[in-house]
Formats: sequence, structure tokens, C-alpha cells
Amino acid sequence: MKKVRAKHLILTFSIPFVLYAILGGFLGRALARDSAYRYLSVFQDVVTLVMNNYLEAPEMEEVMNGAIRGMMEALDTDSVYLTPEEFQAFRDPDAQPQAGIGVEVTKRYYIQVVAVLPGSPAATAGLLPGDQLKSIDGENTRETNVVVGDAKLRGPAGSKLELEVIRGRQPEPIKLTVDRRDVVSSPVEFELLEDGTGYIHIISFRSGTATDVKRSLEMLKGQGASRIVLDVRNSFGRLAEDGAHVAELFVSGGIAARLQSRAGETTDLTLASDQVAFDGPTAVLINRGSSGAGEIVASAFLTAKRGELIGVQTSGRSAVQKVISLGDGAGIVLSVSQYWTPDGKAMLGEGLEPTIEVSRPPDTPEEEDPVLDKALEVLAEASAAKKAA
Repeated sequence: MKKVRAKHLILTFSIPFVLYAILGGFLGRALARDSAYRYLSVFQDVVTLVMNNYLEAPEMEEVMNGAIRGMMEALDTDSVYLTPEEFQAFRDPDAQPQAGIGVEVTKRYYIQVVAVLPGSPAATAGLLPGDQLKSIDGENTRETNVVVGDAKLRGPAGSKLELEVIRGRQPEPIKLTVDRRDVVSSPVEFELLEDGTGYIHIISFRSGTATDVKRSLEMLKGQGASRIVLDVRNSFGRLAEDGAHVAELFVSGGIAARLQSRAGETTDLTLASDQVAFDGPTAVLINRGSSGAGEIVASAFLTAKRGELIGVQTSGRSAVQKVISLGDGAGIVLSVSQYWTPDGKAMLGEGLEPTIEVSRPPDTPEEEDPVLDKALEVLAEASAAKKAA
């Protein structure tokens, strides 16, 4: 399989030079003729008006940081600006306490929970996928990007985290206290369900996940499984290659997705043709918590018409980022390329639509799963039709 990895490229630019050029007017005048830069002159006018007319002398570092944050926020969720302190912590995570609560987050107005690890402190406290974290330890997250939000959830093992949670249409936020601790979880869970259906739930995608899925398939087949439900709902993991390795256990060859840069350069994420471990009826469960690697699995199944995608639209977090350092010690994480389906559908921001739409509302009792029920029904019908043929 041709390998495609999300690479971190470190570049360096000088903020002082850029700001000098803008505020000095030289860059604005030189580039005003180019429509691509026409907004720079407007930006210069706003900066000048703020500096000269605001009710008190503004703190320009704070003003400029806010302007840059706003610009990055207008892009996608994973493109962010980090102050020197935030960037240093991001570049050297081992220097900070790493105990967490067992969640993956994104940004949708507030910091939002995408996935919760089973048995984690977050699960014990009652956090659910889709919950919005209005505040973390008393700090409102409206202006907090996803990188900083994730960092705020981490801390010394044994410390407590105070969260204010907005859930669905509940009129008032929920207050939760969560204990931080080191979280260890198996990336894959599996069991044999009714009528010979094997169920595999991918909790997290990482380098060994495909091996775990293959082992699960072998054990389920040994127990008599003749069809499989592959659940990638609320799954951790963003590296496309990890998703491709799982997909090729079910799909023989072909293109799972296509990585495209702004310049139009493309690289196909191809699947090996000799890794298939199960070729029987299979359904894939997806939802808004299916992102990155999970979306690659869904794209591979959709492209090959290998099985139904059941659930709701995926998250659309399928971009590749570069980490870029700025001259003052700050930095940005910038999305520079994105994955498309082989037939030309953009995944970024759009996600993938299910072939059979079934939702599972947040207030659904834990023991009930209409999405899984639908998958079992679809697979049973497919098996019956195959026997009758």
C-alpha cells in the first residue's frame, strides 16, 4: 500500500516584519493592486482606527493575537493560532502533565466531545459524545481552540477537573467533576451477536489497530460468525493510513481516498489486494464522531460498494495539517491538504453520508441501539437473499 502520512513541517516567519510591513503601509500599497490582498488595506485601516480612536490605549499584542485567532477561526476546526506559551506546550507535550479524562474533542462553538473511552474518568462521570464543554475549570471555551481545549483537559494524575456541560436541548448546563488519571484502553472490542453476526467496535485507530481487528475477525469466524458489523462511531484517531489498514481487511485493492493539496497535486491512498481477512456481508456504523481514520474506512467501503454505511453523516475532519513556527515563538497549525473520495466528493467539512440513515438520539437508553438494530436487520436480509439465490 502506498503510504500517506500526516507530516508536521516546521517553517519560520517573522511576525514583527509582517506587522511592520502592514502597519507601515508599504505592503498595503504594493499589494493593493492585487485583488488577493485587497483586504490588507482594510485591515490596516482598522488597526489605525483602533490605535488612534479607541476609548483607551489598546494593548496591541492582545489586539493582534485576537485578530490572528479570528482569522484562523474562520478556517476549519483544526487550523489554529497558538501563542508562544501555547506553542511551546504543543511542541513539547512531555514537559506537561499528561493524565487525561479519556475524551477526544473538536470545536463547534464550544469545545465539544467527539468520543469517550469506555471505562475512562469521562465515562464514569457521565460525559457523552456530543456534549459541549461550556467551561473547563471555570474558563469559558467559546474563544478556546481545539488544541488549547485538549491541553486544558490534561493535568496531574489525581487532580480534579470541573466542567460545565451543555447537553442536547436541556435548558440548563450540567456541572460535572472529573478525576484525571492515566487512561489505558483496548483499541478494539468484539463479541458474537445473534444469528452468527460478529460485532467489532473500533474505539481508537492507531498503528496496531488493524492487527487487533484481524485477530477479532479470526476469533469471531472461529465462533461461527458469517457476517460482520464494523462500528467506527465515536472513534479516536486521525491518521488516514491506520484507517486504510483496517479497510483492506475487508476490501481487496482499489483507492480508499485521494489526498489533494491546494495546488491540485493528488496522492492516492491505495489498499493492498492481499490483506482481506473477511469477505462476507458487512455493515459499517458511522456518526458525527467518525472522523479521520474512521472516515477513510467508510470511504473505502462506499467506493467499493462493499457494504452499507448505516447511521448519520460523519464529521468531515479529514485534512492534513502543517505545524508552522512564527518568529516570536508563536505558531500556527494549518490545514494544507484534504482527503476526497475517489469519485471527487470532498470530505472536509462535509463528511460522508450514510447509505441508510438511522439516528441514535443522546437520550437513548444505553441498552438500546437503533443503528445496530438496523445493521442486524440489513445483514440478515442480505444473508437470506444470498441463500435464496
